[in-house]
Amino acid sequence: MCISGSHRQLLKGLLYIGGACVASYWVSSLLHGFFMRREYARRRERKQLEKVVAKRAFENYLNKHPMPEEDIAKITSKPFLELVHLLKSGQLAPEQVLLAYQHKAFEVDTQCNCVVEFLYPDFSEINLNGPFSGVPISLKDNYSIKGCESYVGMACYLTGPADKDSVMVTVLKSLGAVPFVRTAVPQAMLSVLSSNPIDGTVFNPLDISRSPAGSSSGEAALIGGGGSILGFGTDLGGSIRLPVAMCNCVGFKPTPGRLSKRLMLNTNRFMTTDSSCGPIARDVDTCITLMKALFDSPLHHELDYFGAPLCYSTNIPTGRRLRIGYFVDDGSTPPVPAAQRAVLVVRDKLAALGHELVPWQPPVTGTEWLTMFLTTLLTDGGMPLVQALQYDVVEPSLKKGLTIYGAWWITRYFQQFIARLLGRQIDLRLIQACCAVHDIPSLMQHLDDLKAFRQRIYDHWNQERIDAVICPAFGMAAPISAKSNKKFTEMLTYLNLFNIANMPAGCLPSGISVDENDIEALKNSAPPSGTGSLWSKDVIELQADTLGFRVSVQVAAAPWRDELCLHVMKEVEKAVRL
Repeated sequence: MCISGSHRQLLKGLLYIGGACVASYWVSSLLHGFFMRREYARRRERKQLEKVVAKRAFENYLNKHPMPEEDIAKITSKPFLELVHLLKSGQLAPEQVLLAYQHKAFEVDTQCNCVVEFLYPDFSEINLNGPFSGVPISLKDNYSIKGCESYVGMACYLTGPADKDSVMVTVLKSLGAVPFVRTAVPQAMLSVLSSNPIDGTVFNPLDISRSPAGSSSGEAALIGGGGSILGFGTDLGGSIRLPVAMCNCVGFKPTPGRLSKRLMLNTNRFMTTDSSCGPIARDVDTCITLMKALFDSPLHHELDYFGAPLCYSTNIPTGRRLRIGYFVDDGSTPPVPAAQRAVLVVRDKLAALGHELVPWQPPVTGTEWLTMFLTTLLTDGGMPLVQALQYDVVEPSLKKGLTIYGAWWITRYFQQFIARLLGRQIDLRLIQACCAVHDIPSLMQHLDDLKAFRQRIYDHWNQERIDAVICPAFGMAAPISAKSNKKFTEMLTYLNLFNIANMPAGCLPSGISVDENDIEALKNSAPPSGTGSLWSKDVIELQADTLGFRVSVQVAAAPWRDELCLHVMKEVEKAVRL
């Protein structure tokens, strides 16, 4: 077909215009990216400078308000319930207790880099007649506090201080708790390590060459080091339980919906699973006392109608023998020998208290529930995270995930092929999880699958008639190097199960430490055979030099049975101390 001269000119003009539009878009994108990166760099530098200035000012404040070392040690070593009693009786003043913990927290932060901001509490905002009577508490960075800037290691959130407290902070103040520090998290709160480009790396108080894990890194490090008596974290995939296990503390993840997350910084808005607010403490009694006060708070239920208006249940079987299930292996990835031994030792001690201990194996394997967890976590394909970090400095622990999340669909097929070829099971499941939900029908199918998955666990639970279950807190027994680039995602399945099943769970010390026999058994262990295995060859190397580290166990109960879970945790603590 012959094209006339006028049509040829028109076509040429359209091509020129189209090319100019593409070039303009490309240039504008480059310019936008350049200016956004510069803006984010400016924000990071501003926040880092503010932190340096603020910490120097706080150090000067402490120098002007000295306290004898013996007084600091005496106050900060007291158990929570005793401290509350001394405050209520007037034997200690709230200002005195606060100053002691300010000195201790500053000391721990100097070693561990766990605090992002030291606060100067205004006691006129605190109900000192409440049940906690002025006990200082620490808060994870995502708990919004009026006048403070929450940013979770991401420059996109450095937009200014919050104009009001989150519901949890408001309720805690009404109960007499005094927020006195805000603590560090890994970038986006989506890493089990503990660093971000703004705050740097958080270190473990038990060994500063190691990580406290995440994402409630700063909380666990501060409490494990004695710089706080009670803290608050959040748990989406083990973010309370993993750090407390690595720092020899106690942590509790309630059923999602028992505690309000309203007005908190939320980076997981489009996921089909929910995180939980929960306490980190030195003992189970602290967690029980706190949860009772929060569950029974009328203000808590008034400020957030999305939460379950359930008061603390007193219908706990304290006078009867408990039927407790236990398992030491998720059916896919065996934990290291010390983690298995911890469960068996606790099993025997609970039996000695008169409880009935029965083997209980989840009706799904670790591979199955990890796949379901990742799909649920990445219902949005990870794109909101890609967009939030597009112009930011990204931590190495997040880079691979962002490469997968931001890939085109054809690239993901190629990534799956490479992952299969190289036997990278975790990478393969991550890619498949990103692709699983791509439209409304696939979303509805996933929600149906998730509901059926949970019901399968609940049915098995009821069939075995168990009150609670004990299992490894983590597939590894001790904290890893703070700068590790080794792979251990598959060892997190013991935590993820209770997130995906919406079950309350807590971790606490088992009373045992890694010994020579554990190390020898680890050296002689081998990855389980089979192409579906998620075992990483790096696990043995990561746990080879862990002699003497204390090991934790995990306790879980059925959904909405938070009080029963805490009761069983107390029984474990009692058994361990015998």
